[in-house]
Amino acid sequence: MKQIKWYGPTVLLLITILLLLVAGPPMARKLAYAYDDAKIIQIRENLKSSPSLAELSDSFKQVARVVEKSVVSITVYSKRQAAAGNSNNLTPEMEEELRRYFFGPEGRKAPPEKVPAPRENFEEYDVPQPTGNGSGWVYNDQGLIITNNHVVDGADRVVVRFYDGSERDATVVGTDAKTDVAVIKVEGEKLHAATRAPEPVDQGEIVFAFGSPFRFDFSMSQGIVSAKGRQLGILRGNQGYENFIQTDAAINPGNSGGPLTNIYGEVVGMNTAIASRTGAYNGLGFAIPIKMVSNVADQLIADGKVSRGYLGVFIRDLTPQLARSFGYDGRGVLVENPIDGSPGAKAGMQRGDIITKVDGSSVNTADDLRNYVASLKPGTKVNVELHRLEKPTDLKGKLVTLELIIGEQPDSASALRPTPDQGKGADEASKLLGRLGVDVDSNTEAIAKQLGTKFVPGAIVKTVRPGSAAEAAGLATRQVITDVMGKAVTDSKSLLEELSKHDLSKGVRISVMDGDTPRFIFLEMSKH
Repeated sequence: MKQIKWYGPTVLLLITILLLLVAGPPMARKLAYAYDDAKIIQIRENLKSSPSLAELSDSFKQVARVVEKSVVSITVYSKRQAAAGNSNNLTPEMEEELRRYFFGPEGRKAPPEKVPAPRENFEEYDVPQPTGNGSGWVYNDQGLIITNNHVVDGADRVVVRFYDGSERDATVVGTDAKTDVAVIKVEGEKLHAATRAPEPVDQGEIVFAFGSPFRFDFSMSQGIVSAKGRQLGILRGNQGYENFIQTDAAINPGNSGGPLTNIYGEVVGMNTAIASRTGAYNGLGFAIPIKMVSNVADQLIADGKVSRGYLGVFIRDLTPQLARSFGYDGRGVLVENPIDGSPGAKAGMQRGDIITKVDGSSVNTADDLRNYVASLKPGTKVNVELHRLEKPTDLKGKLVTLELIIGEQPDSASALRPTPDQGKGADEASKLLGRLGVDVDSNTEAIAKQLGTKFVPGAIVKTVRPGSAAEAAGLATRQVITDVMGKAVTDSKSLLEELSKHDLSKGVRISVMDGDTPRFIFLEMSKH
């Protein structure tokens, strides 16, 4: 009996181990599953009992409820263009040619007693077809709606669809291509107007983009403000103004014109553009700030057009190299040329002035200055602080303050740029200019006449080598180099003489006439 008692526990242990070896893996998996399931249930209960998560989700839903009734979907209808070769568009000459082809040299002539019927433009009777869609938002309860100019541009009919599914035809009140803002109007009962944010957004703020991407009406996406003050160049052809809010909230084709709101459901901007290699959302969306939208919209509603402040000077960004060439160490905007009779010229602005402040506020970029001046009402008095060289050829500057009255921007501010051409007659190319990557000739009245430009003494640029220092600096064919560091040059020989006086590895400032516009260029020899 003692032996049985002694070996009994050992046998039991061995049997248990054997059972575990046989049934262990499935049992272990069941135990692990039960443990994970219990853990998941516990975490889910903890999430449900978390007040912060519930409040965040509820807040997002509340933003949607606040904004949804002021968001609209816009469908644009346009008449289809007549297909090329349509017989209705044949000229008399083309008809005569067809007669000769089908009926011989004599052609088939109409009986003399018949008078040809007047040619009619039957396309006038075509029915407009849907050609695009976009978004918008209600500006006030009187039926005014804001959208992008590019959404309604060229439309023959604009139809607005509201959140409840109802539709109304809209008329265009006014458009502004320079900011891509448009105002349209619908008739009928009062609408729920969106609330505009009183303060601009800051980088990092949570925002929501509303609209109808790819015709998925009344969609909502969420993100943050990625950056502010972005310049894309998409409105440059219209001499436009850009100051975009960048956001990673999903914006896609069809979102254009929809509102971008803050966490309170207040409109902080209007969705306008995306940066994408595919044409769809890539995390880079752009919206026009509400201050710019409201400023333009209010003028379109009141006057049907936008009046902008006007300084009347050609300006450019100031690079550190250009700043040093003027004896200045800081940020600002370089005046390349005041326009005769403009507010800037009347106030005493000069070529080579560096604008540093306007009404006490620092000026950092040319776009900042353009946007600020354009936002001012014509007739506004401003104080402009600038840095000015006492003599064009030295590096000693002084601070000058000018008082001027902002003018009204002309309807057309486009500058003509001549097309590239090759001048006749050439001096032997210099090794120095060859290293810079530019070939010049002495400008003459004959060359100017041939190119259709006003004659100015100097060295005309014939060619610029791709990838050269000259190309990187901005030199282009047909520009005329007129001075080096403030010292006038009259021909290619004097240009070489002046350039040879300077260390081009440190750079030199030159002036050029670009068509009828003078410009500053900082030319620096590559050290590589």
